[in-house]
Amino acid sequence: MIRKLILLSGVVALGGCIFVASGMGWGVLRPVFHKQWINKYAGEYKFDPLWVMALIKNESSFVSRARSRRGAVGLMQLLPTTARDMSEDLHLGPVTPEMLQQPQVNLRLGFHYLSKLRQEFDEDQVALLAAYNAGPGVVRIWRDGRSQLAIEDIPYLETQQFVRRVQRTNRWLHRLQRVKNALQRTD
Repeated sequence: MIRKLILLSGVVALGGCIFVASGMGWGVLRPVFHKQWINKYAGEYKFDPLWVMALIKNESSFVSRARSRRGAVGLMQLLPTTARDMSEDLHLGPVTPEMLQQPQVNLRLGFHYLSKLRQEFDEDQVALLAAYNAGPGVVRIWRDGRSQLAIEDIPYLETQQFVRRVQRTNRWLHRLQRVKNALQRTD
C-alpha cells in the first residue's frame, strides 16, 4: 500500500511538473472561483460541473469582468443579445453588460443557454461546444443532417481550437479529480 502511494505520488509530481512547465499548469490549477454557483446551476441543469468549469476556463479564465473583442462579457462570455434572450426565457427582466459581470447572473444565463443548446444538439458535445462558440445556426449547417459533428468538420479554426481546448481541459480536470479522490481514500 505504501509502495502504491509513493509510486502514485511520484507519477503525480512528475506529471504536475511537466504540466506546469508546459504553461497550461497555472491556468488549470489556479483556484476555481464561483464554484458554489457553478455547482448550483450544474445541479439544476444537470451538467457535469467540471465540464462547465473547463468551458469557463477557456472562455474567461474565471475572470468575471472579462470582455472579448466581439463584445462577449463575463465568466461564460455571453453576448449581450444572447443574455437578453436567456433573460427573457427566464422572465428576469432587462440585463445590462454590467450585470453580466456579476457571476451569479452570468452563470445562470450561461447555464440556461447551454441547456437550450443541449436540447437541440442532444449528447453531441462537439456540436454543443461549437454552437456555444460560433452559434447554433452555422453548426446546423456543419452537421448537415448527421447526428454527430466531428471536429474536422468545423471549418472555423477558432472554433476547432476552442472545442479541443475545452475537451483537453475537461480531461485534465477529471484526471485531477481522480487523483484527489485516490489520495483522499488513502488517508
